[in-house]
Amino acid sequence: MVRKNRHNLILILIIIASLIVKIVLIVKYKNNLTLSSDDLNYVKSAVVLVKRGIYIFHNLNEPTVFVTPVYPFFLALVFKLFGTGFAGLQAARIIQAVISSVTILLVYLIAGKLFNKNVALLAAFLVAFYVPNIVTVGYMLTETLFTMLLCLLLYFSLLFAKKPKKTGFVFLGVLWAVATLCRPTIALYPIFLFVYLFWSERIKIVEMIKLGTVMFLAFVAVVSPWWIRNYREYGEFIPLAASSGNPLLQGTYVNYEQTPENVVYYKLGKNAFETNKTEVAVAKMRIKEEFKKDFWGYLKWYTIGKTNLFWRTVFYWKGFFNIPLSIVLYIHLFIVYTGFAGIVMLLFKGIGKYSLPVLVMLYFNATHCVYMAFDRYAFPMIPLLSIFSSFLILKVLSLMREKIRF
Repeated sequence: MVRKNRHNLILILIIIASLIVKIVLIVKYKNNLTLSSDDLNYVKSAVVLVKRGIYIFHNLNEPTVFVTPVYPFFLALVFKLFGTGFAGLQAARIIQAVISSVTILLVYLIAGKLFNKNVALLAAFLVAFYVPNIVTVGYMLTETLFTMLLCLLLYFSLLFAKKPKKTGFVFLGVLWAVATLCRPTIALYPIFLFVYLFWSERIKIVEMIKLGTVMFLAFVAVVSPWWIRNYREYGEFIPLAASSGNPLLQGTYVNYEQTPENVVYYKLGKNAFETNKTEVAVAKMRIKEEFKKDFWGYLKWYTIGKTNLFWRTVFYWKGFFNIPLSIVLYIHLFIVYTGFAGIVMLLFKGIGKYSLPVLVMLYFNATHCVYMAFDRYAFPMIPLLSIFSSFLILKVLSLMREKIRF
């Protein structure tokens, strides 16, 4: 009991300390917490939604299907309550700092289910003071909210897997839908969930079909208003977002380097939806041509090259608190290398119990190798990798202690 209370106290202190650092960051840097990129479009989208009731992204008078609605609607709700000016932006940042604190708690709970409370506590510490996790709460981007939703989905999946009931999987269907409408990459999540249920929990196929059906129906119930809205606007069934063209095309350039010799020019459509179709077509053409020119070299880019960019760079594009990029990168690479080393070690122990987060990480890696792979897209994976990093660190320390005794 005393040990449990001590763990809980340490966890609370970790979360509070991390939250204080984030709030200090928000108060100190204010609107300097911007990348002047997608974040500005998300703010613009939310402001227009509040003031005019139109859902846009790039163009002020063009209803968008470029991004899914959860994050812009989240920002719009904050702006509705606190205003669309400086106060609203700061409120959004502080709320994201709280959301990030929930993620720390969820990482602790997930690690506790997979390993033990010592691993859980160390994983929570790594996530709480991982510098990009502190900084990113200040950006108006999907990363903070989506990472929390992903961890929420994983935690309840592990929880309900032990005693699977239809009501639990209805809840998972709702979570899956909300997470997908925040970032569509997670759309295929049930595949990995049911692989885990069959592999680790030995759930019968007939039972999995029943659970999968109720989960899918819950998903459809949440997402269908988005489908209906998209059909009304564009006369087509658009299940999630029509924005794959640009990242697919950018991903065709090795190391993302465009030169006058290799760049392909194309005509923009009358709206972003039509332009996206053109970009998909141009990307497919480039992929075919480049594989014909240098099959093995291009395959290396689409596998090893993009994987390196996904994991071995860090989402710390602007410096804060005078913390140099080199230090942040060293810590990031430490988590990445020890995390994957921990996964490799578990392969010899039996990976089934740990397969769900591992499958999700491999899936994100593979998906972004098809499109664009860089550190920002890997950001939601770092809390999961921190769990396996913590396992390895404590395992090594335990072995060292045993060796010293003898």
